[in-house]
Amino acid sequence: MKKRALIYGNQKCFSKYIKRRFQDVLEFDVCKDFKFLNEELEVYSVVVLVIYEEEDLIDFFKVYGNGVPLVVCAFNKKVLEIVIGFENIVLVDTAKIRSEILNQLNFYFKETILSTRLSPSIGYKGLLFRC
Repeated sequence: MKKRALIYGNQKCFSKYIKRRFQDVLEFDVCKDFKFLNEELEVYSVVVLVIYEEEDLIDFFKVYGNGVPLVVCAFNKKVLEIVIGFENIVLVDTAKIRSEILNQLNFYFKETILSTRLSPSIGYKGLLFRC
């Protein structure tokens, strides 16, 4: 059985791309607005937030600190500067080309979410993957 992942993005393009690329290893639920989130977050192995605007930080704070591994793909430099100091999140460098972003996500999913050897609750402090 595949592990479940929640992907948030108020614009469909990048979220849909991630879902399509990793659908063989993770079962994705897509959410555009967390006020309509009916499920408890504990059913998810990871939450991927695709953030375009500072207003999206409201939804970030709704899920941050709930014990679910959190991956943040920030397309806004101000947002990136705000969240870089938070613990237990993984920041993906969206300034890279898509293939490098996919490599970063692939590495993280394989080493933490899909691996039984490592705990997904590894403490990350503003870890920013760069190739």
